[in-house]
Amino acid sequence: MRKSNLYIVLVILIIGGCIAATLSLKASLPPGINIVSPDSSLPEEVKALSGKWSGRWNSPWSWDCIICVENVDKDSARVVHAWGEYTTRAGSCHCAPDWRIIQHARVAYSNGKATLEFTTPPYRPLQGVNPSHLLSGSRDPEKRRYLFSFTVDKNEPDIMVGDFLSAKNSPLSIRMKRIVE
Repeated sequence: MRKSNLYIVLVILIIGGCIAATLSLKASLPPGINIVSPDSSLPEEVKALSGKWSGRWNSPWSWDCIICVENVDKDSARVVHAWGEYTTRAGSCHCAPDWRIIQHARVAYSNGKATLEFTTPPYRPLQGVNPSHLLSGSRDPEKRRYLFSFTVDKNEPDIMVGDFLSAKNSPLSIRMKRIVE
């Protein structure tokens, strides 16, 4: 009888752990997202960046990611980056879902592909008197930064492939799909 009770408790714990792992908090966007149609004179691959994209990073925690390219031109883009709950590899942060607005993500394009690239300080919960979700997105080689890169091929305009490199050089990748509303 004792062994069967132990097995029942063990099964409940395993099932509960599996359920908890799948119920992590998802990424959500802030209110007021405004996607501006790209200028018709832009190359097709650059126009393909515009819109909302969703996927999951290939980390052990497989956290959600949403990229929303609100406005794009031939050199830069305004991007909203939202993410779901995750824990850093070193366990230094168990971070809740949040988002940041990248004001000037770099845009580069050639050979039918367009790449969106931006850097951020390490994401941590916002603190202080006037916390801000706004980030420039530009590089400062003197500071530890996160580097994000997302590419769309004009021949596959509904798929965005991304890479992430943390301040500690921990690489991740993602395959995102366009969100059609």
